[in-house]
Amino acid sequence: MRTLPLFAAPLLAATLLLAGCSSTEPAPSEAMISERTDAMPAEANDTDVHFLGMMVPHHQQAIDMADVLLASDVTDPGVRDLAQRIRDGQQRENDQMNALADQWRIDADMDLHSHHIANGMVSPGVFDTYAALEGEELRTRFLELMHFHHAEVIAMTRDQVDNGGYAPLRDMAAEMIDVQTAEMAEMEQMYGGVPTP
Repeated sequence: MRTLPLFAAPLLAATLLLAGCSSTEPAPSEAMISERTDAMPAEANDTDVHFLGMMVPHHQQAIDMADVLLASDVTDPGVRDLAQRIRDGQQRENDQMNALADQWRIDADMDLHSHHIANGMVSPGVFDTYAALEGEELRTRFLELMHFHHAEVIAMTRDQVDNGGYAPLRDMAAEMIDVQTAEMAEMEQMYGGVPTP
């Protein structure tokens, strides 16, 4: 397997191109809870709320990208299996995170982040171009965009592990890092190196 350099300048350029409004998204340390609810556990903090608000739409885009691949004419069994696992795993986590957000009654915070495109998410235009592809072009683009999607969100996930107050959410974030890191390695093997978007 040929090995290419890890993301550096090309990744920065791709980040600026693909992450449409990331420049307006506050850093995790700056994110504030709009109004603390009585339903939130005492140990929950701003990092937990920011993580829920940002991770749910991020996961949803990964689910949508996987759905495009699974509904396509791509026959590669390894890529299809990976897409199915990403879809199922991130849907399960989204169900858990949405249930927690409902329990904490943080609708305003979830809505605030629901329209953002950040942390490796692609713009609607890039997604539409991806969704119009077929065959080998779609297979390749799926690996490129999903690898980027995973790599960029890991920093936010690490922030939750390091700074989140709610232990079950920290545990979920740690599992996300392990799973997505392993999935990135699979993508690199399927692609023949480190994909660049």
